[in-house]
Amino acid sequence: MIQLELRKQLRRTSYWVVLAILVAVSVVVTLIIGLTSGSTPERLGDYGSVVPNSSGLSMALIALNALLLFLLPLAVAVFAGESVAGESSWGSLRYLLARPVSRWRLLASKVAVAGIYSLAAVVLVAVAGLVSGVAAFGWHPLAVIDLQHASPFASGLSVFSPLQALARIGLVTAIVAGTMVSTFAFAILCSTLTDRPFSAVAGAVFMVFVSRALDNIPGLHALGPWLPVTDKGTGLWTQVFSQPTSFSGYPHLAVVQTVYTVGFLALAWIWFDRKDILS
Repeated sequence: MIQLELRKQLRRTSYWVVLAILVAVSVVVTLIIGLTSGSTPERLGDYGSVVPNSSGLSMALIALNALLLFLLPLAVAVFAGESVAGESSWGSLRYLLARPVSRWRLLASKVAVAGIYSLAAVVLVAVAGLVSGVAAFGWHPLAVIDLQHASPFASGLSVFSPLQALARIGLVTAIVAGTMVSTFAFAILCSTLTDRPFSAVAGAVFMVFVSRALDNIPGLHALGPWLPVTDKGTGLWTQVFSQPTSFSGYPHLAVVQTVYTVGFLALAWIWFDRKDILS
């Protein structure tokens, strides 16, 4: 089922357009920085800073940081939001279920393929930033300024060899993907609730904005750690480049993402299993 679904989705031009846009934006970010402010430090969330032209490896981090707030969640919402709603809007969902295939297998295959595309989106952003950055600024050790520990008496500068930096960029890519699984799961839920892909995508993006907005309301700070998407949670990956490396906050982030993901996917399955496809 997964192979059949993947082959079908590989023929969808819109998915390739989304991936191409992400790659293009990552490359354009490198070009703009290289032409205008290559020697100016660029912030990475709240915890770090890099000088782009000191190492091309820095552009992978800058690209992820730049696209994480909107374009990457939007791409994930597109891939997940169209998974079921797209079939419904085309009228082909009823024909898929006419085959001797259970609903849970059909939904599982669509979730798996949407997940593959979503992960590919994050990986492509990192790879595009890395390749374009190395081409523009070279393969040099990566220096990251740890803004949490920098002071007038200490620079907070951490230097990583190219191979060390490359390994940590891989870890960062995985962490960034992990911070968006709740968005992915909510988009799947929305996709089972509506027959319009745009509505499913918009619903997932709206959830991201609402969660971020609630996180930034002063009176709701106690609620912040338990929201699916927060500025602190999405920016936690920058701690990978601190020295010594800090992994505080990751267990809590994993628990929160897991709870929301399991909950949203369970609701999606319950609704899809009882949905009147013929209506």
